[in-house]
This record gives sequence, C-alpha cells and structure tokens, in this order.
Amino acid sequence: MTLSEMIAVHDETALAALASVGVVRRAKRDFEAGKATVTTRDDASAAVTADGKAVTLTASGLTAATCTCPATGICRHILLAVFALRAETSEDAAPEVSVADALQALDEADVRKFAGADWDKAINLARISGRATVTQDGANLTVQLPDVEFPVVFLAGQGLAEAVFKGAKTAKRRITAAAVLVVRDQSGAQQLDQVTQDADKAAQISPAFLHKVQTAIVGLVTGVFDGGAVVAEDTVFDLSISARAQSAPRLTALLRGLVQQSRQQRAHHIHFREDRFLADASRAFALTKALEKHPEDTQLTGTLRRSYQTHPDLDLTLLSAVQWTAASGARGLRIYGYAPEQETWFTTGQARAAGMDPGFSPRNAYDAPLWGGGIARELIGKRLHLRHIRASDDHQIAWDDGEVTQAPMPDMAATGAAFDNWAAARADIAKRSPTGLRGTGAPVPVLLMPARIGDAHFRDLDQCYELHVTDNTQATIALTIPADQHKTVEWLHHNKASVHAMLCEVTVADLAQQLTLVTVLHKTRGDPLAALNLTLDQQPEKKTAFGDRALSFLKDKVKSRSTDQTLRPTLPVTQLCHAVFDATGEVLRFGQSPALDGLAERADALQLALLADALRGLTQQPTTEQALRVSYLTTQIVVTA
Repeated sequence: MTLSEMIAVHDETALAALASVGVVRRAKRDFEAGKATVTTRDDASAAVTADGKAVTLTASGLTAATCTCPATGICRHILLAVFALRAETSEDAAPEVSVADALQALDEADVRKFAGADWDKAINLARISGRATVTQDGANLTVQLPDVEFPVVFLAGQGLAEAVFKGAKTAKRRITAAAVLVVRDQSGAQQLDQVTQDADKAAQISPAFLHKVQTAIVGLVTGVFDGGAVVAEDTVFDLSISARAQSAPRLTALLRGLVQQSRQQRAHHIHFREDRFLADASRAFALTKALEKHPEDTQLTGTLRRSYQTHPDLDLTLLSAVQWTAASGARGLRIYGYAPEQETWFTTGQARAAGMDPGFSPRNAYDAPLWGGGIARELIGKRLHLRHIRASDDHQIAWDDGEVTQAPMPDMAATGAAFDNWAAARADIAKRSPTGLRGTGAPVPVLLMPARIGDAHFRDLDQCYELHVTDNTQATIALTIPADQHKTVEWLHHNKASVHAMLCEVTVADLAQQLTLVTVLHKTRGDPLAALNLTLDQQPEKKTAFGDRALSFLKDKVKSRSTDQTLRPTLPVTQLCHAVFDATGEVLRFGQSPALDGLAERADALQLALLADALRGLTQQPTTEQALRVSYLTTQIVVTA
C-alpha cells in the first residue's frame, strides 16, 4: 500500500476511532487555520510541520507515525498532518476493493489464525452481539458490537492487523476477530452457528476461575466508587466471554451487566443507579461463592438447553403470548397456559440466542403450527387437551411434540387461575417466585380480575405508563404498560367494561416487583372471550420522543401526569434498605459512614438480625467484600418487602 492509499482511507470516522472526537475536530480547525505544511512527500513517507512540530508518516499506517511533541500515541499534530496530506490526495487514491467483500472472502482459518489464543473468546463475543451494527463509511467499514465501548473500523486495502480500535490493546485482537465474524454472519458468508469452536468450549468453572471472578468484581466495585474502573471493566468483560464463563450463563449475564453499568457511571448516564449496581455486583459475587460449593447445580449455573421428558395427558388453557428480546440480542416467543387440575402454569415457546438463525422471528413463530393443533395465534384463548407431549422439570412444554383437541375457554374464575383479591395474588406470586441465588429471575405469570380499572398515568422518568386496578376489597395494585403501547392505553380507556381479566408478567426491576401487562382477556356481548396480546396483536404507531407520545395521549383524552405518590406508599423496610445502600456507597467512597450504627439499630427494630449484624461488621471492617455482603442481604430484603 502506498502512502496516498493509506491517507485516503483515513477519513474522519477512522481518525475518530483512533483518537477522541474532540481532538479530531481541533486538528481539523487547525488545518483550516493553515497550521500545517507538507515539507516532503513520496509514495513511502511524508514529513509535515504541524503547528510547529515535526511529524513523519509512512505508508505502514498512522500507528507508526512519529511527532516531536511529548504526547504518546496519536496526537493532535499527527491528526493535523493527516488532514494536510488528505488535502493533497485524490479520493481516487483509495483502494477499489470493498472492505465487506474482502472480509467475506476470508475463510475461517484466516480469522482463526489472526485471533490466535483469543479465538474462542472472539466466537463467544460474536454470538452475544446480535444487535451489532455494520456501517459502510466511504471506503471503510465500521462495526459496533453492543457490549464493546468503541467500534472497530476496517480500512480499505488493509489487513485485519491494521483495523482501527481505540480500546485496550490487549482486547483488540479478540474484538476485531469478533467483528469479522459478525460481518461474515450478517452477509451470509458464514453463520455463527457454523463456526468451529475449540474443544475447551465445554470447559467447566473451577475454583481458580471463580476466585479470579471474585477478585475482578471487587476491583470493579472499588473502581466505580473511586473513579478508576476502566481496567477492571476490561478484566470482568474478558472473564464474561471466556469459555468457562459460558458454561454458567447466569454468571455471564451478570458480569456483562456490571460492565455496562460501570460504563454508564463513567459517562454520568442518567440511568446509572448506585443501589442497582451494588445489588447486581453483590448477586454476582454471592453466586461465585455458591458455585464454589455447588459447581454443577443448574439452578445456579443456568441452563443452555432444557431436558424434556414424556408427560401425562394435560388439560391446558392458553391465555397469553409474549414477544421478547433480551439485552444480549436473544429473542423469542413465550406462551402461557394454565392447567386447572394441576393448579400449575405451563410455558411453551421458541427462542434463539444472539447471532443464531437470523431468519427466526418471534412473530413468525406466533403464526407457526403448535403441537399439531393449529397456528399458535389461533390457539390462544382456547382450552386444549394435550396428548403425547414432553415437558421439563420447570413446566416448559416442548413446542413440536403432541396432539391437540380444542374446546371453548372455561370460566377462569372457576379454575382458580385468576385472582380478584390482590393479597391472595401477591401470596401466590411469592410462592411461585423463589428468591435467593436459586431464583431463576424468569417472569412469573399472574391473572388478575379487577373490579375497577383506573386511568393510566405516564411516568416521565421511567418512560412507561402506570395503570391502577382495584380488587373486590378496594385494594389497588399498579400495572406497568410499555411506552410504545399508547394505542393499547387508549383502547383500555374506552373499553374498560369489556375487560374480563388481565395477565401480567411479574419481574424484579429497580429492586422492586413489577407487574407488566402483556395480555387483556376481553368479551363483548354475544362474543366469546378473546385474548389481546399487547406485543403481538397490536402494532402501535411508533413515536420517537416523549413529546409525541404525550401529545397523542392528550388528544385521546387519556390522563398523562406524574403518578400520585400517595398510591405508592413506601414501607419502613424499603426506606431502611434504600438508606443502607446510600451508607454502603459512602463506605466504598470515603471508607466510613456515620449512618451505619443507626441503621443497624433500625434493622434490629424491624427484626432483620442478619442485616443488623452485617452493618455492624461493615463498621468494624469497611472492605469491599463486606460491603457486598451488606448489599446482597439488603437486595434480598427489599425485593420481597
């Protein structure tokens, strides 16, 4: 490659991938102000006087450039020299070969050779990057992996080693290789599930690995509170995509989530919350401790594939279908059914991991045959008699196997599936939502029969609607409706009388239980009971800003205002837990907190002896490990309060 070809492919996007955008902009302003002069130039090298400094560039790339200023790496003067050289370089000098074509032309052996020892990590990273974006920028190609802070820029006419990546040098090889695999997967050159992984992909977690994870978590927590988390972030992320971590998917997800939160904190992002970070960090740390004693417990590791066994015939009423997408890029369809005789909820569905089977769509699965009894969409709201099915221990029914006969939907109140008393509903939720480390975190379905449906209110900060429904004792419970469901909210406002029941998914969000409305069972005079699945049966008009949603909301005469806090009282236990998180943050930031002794007394008064002892222990031993112990106990208390 000649110097002109090298300079031609280093456009502003490529330069911003090498240095900060601010430095690139300043260098451009300096060039426009005439602060650079090209003194010598040929096909191999050039010398430029840039704002009084002597810069030398060669055709081998900008990383080999030198400058007489004291700065290390690619400084403002080198960027200024590039702008000066680009002004003298024809756009036609850029190599004509397409970067995308060049990457597709590689075979697996080429990428494997480049990745070296990072091959398995590159594969794992590519597979969890289902939401990666690939953008053609002039002659170059930019790949942004969702879990990686900086993009990879592939330069036209240059090899993988010359790809531009601003992150840690130690991570460049695996991230570049993962970006190549993503490009090849999206182009159809080689799908990720066809990539050959080495034998150690089945490596199991070991005490030594878990100790590394514990040390990394402690380092990350310490870094987040004292302002030096970058190195710890890289360490935790590196561990999360290792082959050993992949054998424990629950741990993998927690570690990746911690890295994302740490980056939010460094960016002063509005969504970062110290209490949520401490809760997740303490859960990850506690999980590693539990895995030391029970490394093969699938409730702790999580499962990559379910085991199904033959199940007796089953009478099942299908009540809801939900389309879901995970932060990792995994996506799927989840269908809920209730078996009255067993008094048990069952689930079926289809899903694909991030990067797997690009042609799969949850909506297509919704319109696909289920158990040989018809299209899944048409079976929702029907009572089914299932034969020859297979089910897992956690009541998941295999999608393809079985025979079905249909009957009209029964009265759900008579089956025991629906609740018209919220205290009874909460007791049932608690029974089916195991807490602690063996809690799976999977959504729990609950069917509510409200006596009265209130008006929805938009919660500005959380960007969602909140709907209050009242039971037969006049008790109120708050349901969450996603912000893009404004048409559903409008429909509910005008059709409250036809609503028979509401199916919600119960999850833990922001250290509290959240009931998200996913299906409305409604009935008009003379018609059978019908199910309206919010994520599948309606396609709300897309709105890009809250102002548009609010305007539409107001036009439809539906109330949109901040939620009346009197409807959401804060319990003494919840108040205590939030104060404990605040004090724990003070300890991590300053080494002590004057509030600890008083909080321990309040915990004793509320009969929370374990928390009280842990708080006194934090006073005596203000370490990160003890802070994580306090945070874990606090998390378990607040989510069940």
